[in-house]
Formats: sequence, structure tokens, C-alpha cells
Amino acid sequence: MRVRWPILVLCLGALGPASPSPGEGARHAVVVSVDGLMPAYYLRADELGLRIPTLRRLMAQGAYGRLTGVLPSVTYPSHTTLITGVAPRVHGILSNYVFDPEGRSNGAWTWYSSWVRVPTLVSAARTRGLTTAAVSWPVSVGLGADHNLPEFWRSGSDHPSDLALLEAIATPGLLAAVAKERGRPLAYPLTDEERVDVAVHILRRFRPHVLLLHIFELDSRQHDHGPFSPEAKLSVEKSDAALGRVLQAIEESGLAANGVFAVVSDHGFLPVSQALKPNVRLRDAGIVGLDEKGKLAGWRAWFHAEGGSATLRLLDPKDTATLDRVRSLFAADAAQRGSGVARILDARDVERLGGDPEASLVLDAEAGFSFSSAVDGPYLSAPRHAGTHGHAPDREELQAALVMTGPGLKAGDVGLVPMTAIAPTIARFLGVELSPKADPPLGLW
Repeated sequence: MRVRWPILVLCLGALGPASPSPGEGARHAVVVSVDGLMPAYYLRADELGLRIPTLRRLMAQGAYGRLTGVLPSVTYPSHTTLITGVAPRVHGILSNYVFDPEGRSNGAWTWYSSWVRVPTLVSAARTRGLTTAAVSWPVSVGLGADHNLPEFWRSGSDHPSDLALLEAIATPGLLAAVAKERGRPLAYPLTDEERVDVAVHILRRFRPHVLLLHIFELDSRQHDHGPFSPEAKLSVEKSDAALGRVLQAIEESGLAANGVFAVVSDHGFLPVSQALKPNVRLRDAGIVGLDEKGKLAGWRAWFHAEGGSATLRLLDPKDTATLDRVRSLFAADAAQRGSGVARILDARDVERLGGDPEASLVLDAEAGFSFSSAVDGPYLSAPRHAGTHGHAPDREELQAALVMTGPGLKAGDVGLVPMTAIAPTIARFLGVELSPKADPPLGLW
């Protein structure tokens, strides 16, 4: 079925439409994040031999381009930027994981929306009395959406009983209603197909003004097998089919005439063949201490690794002697190609890239390398993954995806635009207010 979405144009300069008057049809926005979707998958689809009819149709009808992401280029900071319009150092979600040198959290992620310091598309829409929904969106526990299936899990567990945990933190009755509509129970862990089932149920039954959907099996395949691998390309095609299901539900729900549909991603990918453990160097230098059992016994500085980058925090932010010592441990690597360290970003670089305000410096990995926070074993080791991200976002391979349709003028390639412009663009269309610190919207219509 051909989906008849009006066209949205992103052009730098023109103002977007004013908020709708009471006599106009209600406006809607559906944002689907395909985690790890690299622009090359749709810009080079023929070359890659990809069957992606939904993305091809959206590109023909609307606008498409590439996004410059944030530091670190990982899922949770990026997704929070996508719905706030500000960088991580402003919205407060600085990493996928909580900062935890002692390992007390069992690898906990930054799941809780109360940690976001600025308005989101969901909270801004609710302020205007609009109906909102989110399905597996990162940092969504307690998001406040009218219909919410948060992204959350017990670290280290994929036991089917954890479906009861999701039911407990989701909107009451939501998962039971979806299971009834499907005619079979949901499995655990949820698949992308099941996440789409939840989103389609919400669209058809509740017709929300804002719906956020996160699907991420592509990200997993690229971690496991690397970008552009056969497994990754198959997952791109499956993600395209999922987008087609969402579009069909939008059309059948009567939301297309006044709706913006945005397909985005959070980051790109680079292949990995080796891993570095910068905290091992701190251990060997006496900056990190271990007890007789190999457990952390103290630290003056610690690298918090996020795949392609590692952020250094000092126990005492005024401890310049330790900072200088750490910098000297990696200076030669940054000057030598093939060492694994592409560059050392100082605090001013981190500020420019919107990263952690408590970072004293950040190591940015070379292609082919990733970082680990581990403090045991040798400095150089085999990687956990075949592909990774997390590097500074100013590399083409780390660019994220953007394909949009909606009411507007002509279709076309909008080039490279900042990730911080997406939420303000959608907020402008809906007539809702984000933080004064948010970037300006892309000019529309």
C-alpha cells in the first residue's frame, strides 16, 4: 500500500509554521529511531544491494540527510539530545552507564527520566495537553508519557520472568492489551517486531500527538558482526519492514494528513579489532590501586569508557598533578599512528563537542580500536565486539541518520545537520516549547 504522506522540507532559513489554531486538524509527530542506522545504508543502498522500499519511498517523498551527533556518540546521550535539542553537558545524560569505578551498580544504565535536566518533546507536549507515547525509548523510566513502555532491564538478566518487571513499570494494562490484540503473549527479551506491535497498538487505539519508538536489533548485529556485514545488512532490511508497518498504522489511523514522520538514528559505527584498557596504565602508574584480591582499593583518576572514547574524571577536580601525569601517559600514543589513540581531547574540546562537564580529558580511539574500563589484565586485549561507536562525533562514519516526511514543499537532500536541531524542528511543528538553551529548529515549509 502506498502511504500518502505530505512532504516536509528542511531548508535553512525559513521559519516553521505557527502552532495550529483550534479550527485546524491536530498535528502529530512520530519519531522512530533505528539504533545504529548509518546514512550510508540508504545513501548507498544500490551499491550495498539493500532492499529497503520504505526508506526509498520516504526519501522520494520527503527530506533526508545526515546528523552530526554528540560526545560520546552512544545511545542514551544521543537519544536524549534527539528529544531535547541540547547537548549531553546540558541535558545531563552523559553516558549509557552510570559513573561507577567501584562497580557497585552491576553495570546500571542511565535509565531514569528524572535525571534529564531540561524539557523533552514528551514533557513539552504534555504541558500543552497533547497525548504522548513512548516505546523502548532510552531514558524513559518515569518519562510521564500517557502510554509508556520504558526501556529497562535487570543487568545481566534475560530471564522471561523479567517481562513482569516491564509490565510493572509500563502504563498499566498496556502490555496485556497488546498481547490480547496479537493473540499471543509477548516474549522476553522483546524483539523489534514486538516493540513495533506495541507502537502500532498505541497508534491505532489512541492516536497520540507524539509517539517515540526505539528499535535496536541493527545496533546489536553491528556490534556482533561489524558494520556492513551480511548480518547487519539483513537487519537494515528488517528495520525497513518495521518502518513500513508503522507507516501503515499511521495511514490507517488517519494521522498522515497532519503528521510529521521522522526516521532518525543515534550514531554510526566503526569496525573493531583491538581493545585498549587505559585504566590498566593508571593501575601500573599507581593512580588506581587494587587490593590483594584484584579489587579496586582507591583511585585518583578513572577512565569511563564508552566504546570509541574514554572520559577521564579526577577524584579531586583540582588535582592538576595527577591530570598532567595521566596526559603524559598517553601523549606519545596520540602522536603515533596505530597506537589506538587518535587524539586527546582537552576540557575545551569536550565543551565544544557538548560532552561531560566533569571530564578532564577524553581519549578518542582510532578506527579499529575501542576502549574498556577494565583494570585487570594487559593494556591491549581482544575486543568484546566486532563493531563499536562512542568516538567523538566529527567523523563521517559516526554520523547518524535523518529521513523525514510531513506537510511542506519539495523533497531533497538537506546535507549534514546537527542532531540538536531535530527536537526543536518537531516542537516547532507541534507548537510546543523546549528549553531556551535548545538549538534553533531547521527552517521548514
